[in-house]
This record gives sequence, structure tokens and C-alpha cells, in this order.
Amino acid sequence: MPWRSVSAAYLGQAADLVGNPGQLAAYDSTGHCVVLAGPGSGKTKTLVLKLARSLAEDVRAPRGAACITYSQECARELTRRLERLGLREASNLFIGTVHGFCLRHLLMPYGRLANLPLPFPLTMATQRESDALLKRSGDQLFGVHHPWKPIDLGRHRRSVLDRAAGDWVAEAELAAWTEAYEAELRRAGLIDFDDLIVFGQRLIAEHDWVLPLVQAKFPVLVVDEYQDLGVALDRIVRRLAFEGDVRLFAVGDPDQSIYGFTGADGGLLTDLANRGDVERVQLQLNYRSAARIVSTSELALGESRGYQASDQARQAVIAFVHCESGLEGQAAHAVAEIIPAALAAKPGRNLGDIAVLYKDYRAGNIVAEAATSAGYDYVRVDTAAPYRKVALTSWIEDCATWCAGGWREGRPQLRGLLDRWHGFRRTRVRETQARDEAQRLTALLWSLRDDAAPARGFVAAIRAAMLDSLMAAEPSLADQREQVTRMTAALAEGGALAALDMASLGGRDGSPLHLNLLTLHSAKGCEYDVVIMVGLDLGSLPWLNETPAKLRESRRLFYVGLTRARDEVHMLYSGFVDTPRGRMYRGRSPFLDELEARMATAGTA
Repeated sequence: MPWRSVSAAYLGQAADLVGNPGQLAAYDSTGHCVVLAGPGSGKTKTLVLKLARSLAEDVRAPRGAACITYSQECARELTRRLERLGLREASNLFIGTVHGFCLRHLLMPYGRLANLPLPFPLTMATQRESDALLKRSGDQLFGVHHPWKPIDLGRHRRSVLDRAAGDWVAEAELAAWTEAYEAELRRAGLIDFDDLIVFGQRLIAEHDWVLPLVQAKFPVLVVDEYQDLGVALDRIVRRLAFEGDVRLFAVGDPDQSIYGFTGADGGLLTDLANRGDVERVQLQLNYRSAARIVSTSELALGESRGYQASDQARQAVIAFVHCESGLEGQAAHAVAEIIPAALAAKPGRNLGDIAVLYKDYRAGNIVAEAATSAGYDYVRVDTAAPYRKVALTSWIEDCATWCAGGWREGRPQLRGLLDRWHGFRRTRVRETQARDEAQRLTALLWSLRDDAAPARGFVAAIRAAMLDSLMAAEPSLADQREQVTRMTAALAEGGALAALDMASLGGRDGSPLHLNLLTLHSAKGCEYDVVIMVGLDLGSLPWLNETPAKLRESRRLFYVGLTRARDEVHMLYSGFVDTPRGRMYRGRSPFLDELEARMATAGTA
């Protein structure tokens, strides 16, 4: 029986797992468990129910659980689902990114005690500050036109953790640049996001006394999207689980490992799952996609996984579409032909059920221009978006959702918004101060309720009343403060989001009235009725002359795009790409050639 009745809501949903042996085995696991979950297999539901069960049955407050995931949006979705089960982020429950975990639960409480060579109090460099220091240190070492990119430095820094090892000095230029950049950071009294993970791992690896302290607070550790989290996180997890007696529940899919350029390695998840002291569970039933899409995606992967669709009778559309006029023609065809037909094909289908996926922000610019010309409102998720999703901007969006009508149904829950507010404070406050802030925030949100008020006024009111003072008092929020500033600028007169109302701001991570424009990387974890993939030409996906490892990752990226779809997949190509050196006719993506040939052989074309 659960120790806390507030968490008992999970029991009702858990009864649904009986029909899925894999989900039930994961839910019933008692030791370390790794769940290899195919696309659409209900891995998030399984993870949330397992976490709810662990909190209710396995640990007593103030002890709890930590749930680490790859991105802020993943953390946001997990928080929402747990709220529906009566659970919220609190002192005994952490839900967030690996960066947030390392900051809040490793470096801030123990970093100074371990004499880590970091400036205290920990002050995060903003993106602008980090970029400037990277450029300055690189230019000083190599000159203005050096060939290295910040992404190369980041990959090296995150992948090679032992700087006395040969792998570190094997790329001497990157090693030298890293050390020069870090010296610039320290002179400025700053740390960056990679510092959080690198020093978090170092703290766990080198200081045995930290292990029982973490275990005492979080005897249960849950990790989502394990394949995307890299070497440092893997070492943290293994040390806590196998030497620190923290029980591990990890979920992921090596076939969706698409962040190798950041240092992620899907093979780490496979190795973890193959340990003798870890229970390995596979989820193979796809609840998302029609059967034809499930089988086609396996053909695209080129390896059988035994995945099955839960509904074998659902019909699907799989289309290869040649557009002679390049990426502009592909975007025009998508908005003029495919989207209207998709909206008409299913009663009740909205723009929010459709996504256009592309390789990078440059392609996104072309698609966004076409959508604007067609009169479609859209949500765009790529590096050209007006602001980056961080905990504070996501919290503002959720507050807007509540004020724009969510309060009527408690979605999101007000109590959850208040708990997340308190979580932004890195320094402890008196109970009376916390209670006063909760009352002030409640009164503020209550006064701002309006289904259609302009978003700019809403954000301005929250900032003026409470948020600006919080950001000024917490140095660790410096980078997030920059994103809030960018959000404010985008909402101002003449800004990219000037016309946005509160309801639309609150729905920017998935509005029924907005077409979804995303990079293929950003689309992971999402699902849509209709997926339109553009730019499927050699020289775009994949790039020319990719190494075998990069080619495999590009194929996985293509696979991720296909598996976002419930009912329809449209794959658009032209046979050429436009580059700064002119138009290059290299043909369509070889992934399309492979897929069409395999479909013909399998009789599913």
C-alpha cells in the first residue's frame, strides 16, 4: 500500500499496464532496470508511473527521487504528467535536466566543501558572455580565421573527462582552446553549462563522501532519454547506482541517438542494459503510428526490431514527393497542397496536428516564409526561434496557460506553478518569506486571468511584480535571465511575437491552432498526425562525404523524423541543394533510395 494517499492516483493508471508485458515488467522491477523503448511505445507513461510508485511505496519523505532528462521540454512534460497523478516537484522530488541536477544537488551543496576550482557563488555565464569568451580565446590562440568551431570544443570537453589521458592531448588544438576559454571564464568569475556536468562528474568520481549524501536524499534515480546524455552523465549514474546504492531506472532508445556531435553515445545505454546486475526490459508495442508507418520506419533503420502497431487496421499515407524548384518549392508545395489536404482528410484535425520537419534553421526560414505567405500561424522550434526554452521561460508560458483559462480545469496546477517558483531560488529562504511569496504570486496570477489579453502586458506584469527581483538576486539564473529578456523583446511592438496573446504564448509548445515548424532534432519526443519532411536531398540529409559513424547518426535522424507520425508521412526532395558555391545536383537522399527499394522488396510500396 502507498505510504502517501496523495499519490494513489497512479494505481488506477497502473491497472492499464496489464495488457502490455513490457510496461508491466518495468513497473514491477525491484532493482536496477533499463527500459529500451521504441518510438510510440509508451515509455513516458511507464516512466511516470514507475516514478509515482517509487515515491508512494519505496521512499519516505524527506527522502525522494531525482528524475533527470535531456531537455527542459522533456522535464516540462514529465512534470505535467506527474501533476495529474497528484505529484509535484518538491524538496524530495527533482525533475529537470542533468545541468539542473548537477547545479542544485551536487555543486551548490558540496562543491565548495570539495574545494573544486570554481568561483563561488556559482554564477552562470550568459550565452552572449560565453560566445564572446570563446571567440576571444580562439582568436588569441589561432587567429581570427581558425577552422575550429565552438561545437568541436564542446564535444571534446564533454567526451574526454580525464585530461591526463592521451585522448585529451590527441586533439591538441581543441585541448588548448578549452583550457584558454576556461581560464577566461574563471577570470570573469563565471561558469558555463558544460562546467556543471564536468565538475558534477568530478565531484562524484573523486569524493566518496558525496555518495551517501546523495543516496540519503535521492535513493531512487530515474533517467529519461539516456542515449542523449553523454559520457559524464553515464559515469555519474554508474557511480551512484553501482557504488552508491542508488536504485536506477533508466529509459531510452539507442536507435534515437542523434546528438553524437555533442558527445552523446547511444552505445552507453546498450552497455548499461547488458550488465548482469541490471534488469533489461524492451517495449515493442507502438501506440502512436499506423502499422504501415511502423514497418516502414524499421525498413528505414535497416534493422529489424520486432515493433508492432497496437492498431493494425489503421490506414496510413506514405508519400515520396519530388519538387523541381528546390527547398522553396518544397515549402510552397507543403503549405499549398499537403496541409490543406491533410486538414480535410480527418474531421477535427487542426494545424497543431501537423508538423514540418527540416535539417536546420536556414531551411526553417524558408518554411516559415511559405507558412506566413499562406496565412498559417506557426510555432517554430529551432535556433532561429525568438528565445530559447529554459526553465524560466517555460514557467512563464505555463503561467500564461493557467491565466488564459487553464485555471478552470487546473491545468497546469497552481500549486505546481508555486512549487516551481520556489525551486528557482538557489538560496534557502525563511518559511514566512516563502509563504508570503506564494500568496503574492497567487494573487498576481489571479488578477492576470484573461483569455485573450496581449502576452507582452502579461510578461511585463510578472517581471515587474516578482520575476525581475528574483533574477537579480540569483546569479545562477543569469543565462535564463537573458532568455527572459529575449522573450520580452520578441513580444514588444515590432518584435517577432508582437501579435501573440496569452493563450498563444501558453500554447507555444503545442497549440492546436499553430502549425509546428521544427528541426528534426527538436522533433524527437513529439508526435503528430501528419509529418512533412523537407530537404531530403544528398548534401542536406546526409551531408556529403560523412564518416560511417556520422552517416549512421544521420540515418537515425531520418528514422526519428519518420516515427513522429501517426497517420501520414510526406517526404519531399528536389535532387539538388543550394549552397554558397551554387547549386549542387547530387540527387535525393540515399535514405529515400534505400527505403523505396526495401518497401518494394517487402511489398509495402
